[in-house]
Amino acid sequence: MPNEAEAITIRFADDFEANLYALAKRYRSIRKDVQPVIEQIQAGNFMGDRISGITED
Repeated sequence: MPNEAEAITIRFADDFEANLYALAKRYRSIRKDVQPVIEQIQAGNFMGDRISGITED
């Protein structure tokens, strides 16, 4: 269907996963804290400032 948004797949870098795992030992709610950001990205709501000179493919 032409009006449906394309699904966004998020893959975490190995370093991110390792750091998240290590931080989760100390900060028990970190996974719950990160989840809303992941959901916003999956919905197509990209946060932050656009870097000039970078184009979307």
